[in-house]
Amino acid sequence: MRSRACPVWRGQSAAGSLVEWTIRQSDAYDELKAEAAKQGMHEIALLNNWVLDLEAREANPTRGLHVLSDHHGNRSPRANPHAKGVVSGLTLETGRDALARLYLATLQSIAYGTRHIIEEMTKAGHSITKLFMCGGATKNPLWLREYANITGREIQLAEEDNAVTLGAAILGAVACGDFRDIPSASAKLVRVGGLIKPVRSTAEFHTAKYQVYLNLYDNHQHHKALMEKAI
Repeated sequence: MRSRACPVWRGQSAAGSLVEWTIRQSDAYDELKAEAAKQGMHEIALLNNWVLDLEAREANPTRGLHVLSDHHGNRSPRANPHAKGVVSGLTLETGRDALARLYLATLQSIAYGTRHIIEEMTKAGHSITKLFMCGGATKNPLWLREYANITGREIQLAEEDNAVTLGAAILGAVACGDFRDIPSASAKLVRVGGLIKPVRSTAEFHTAKYQVYLNLYDNHQHHKALMEKAI
């Protein structure tokens, strides 16, 4: 079985909750919240600006900070509900730069989870050339950038912001007989939105960082086995 495109599945359960949890743990969260309110911005939009500012001063600011985003287990492709999260490369850095760095590393880690899924599907005989995304992540341009760069695939968005509701409407339209099947309903009701293309110059960096991501899981499993022997 082969396919030329597929939806994005995230191996990380509750990815949005992980991002929110990560932000709220920072000593700079109160500063972020207050400044966002003062500027009339969403906290994530302001934090994205902090990341861009950090990137303007440092090349690849997460090169020494790595996250394994299995804080709530790994749904796919490992199917391990007992997996745990890991952060490697912590320093005594505090403030907005520390928050921006860890936030970016967390976004990247979740995208590495998607890359892992794609690689496993490729081994099973699928050919995945483009990703279709919907949901909360599509409202975050920084996250979309990382998804595209890390997976090396173009990301196609729908024009409709709430694609899940649109999908329910399509099913309802088919069920009540307005369309003969789901493909014909989708062809009429779904409109193509923006397209995000990967920046190929980031490939080497993300390939190396992806190997770290995989090693973090293996190392943690080794540590777990050592402790189980001691208990």
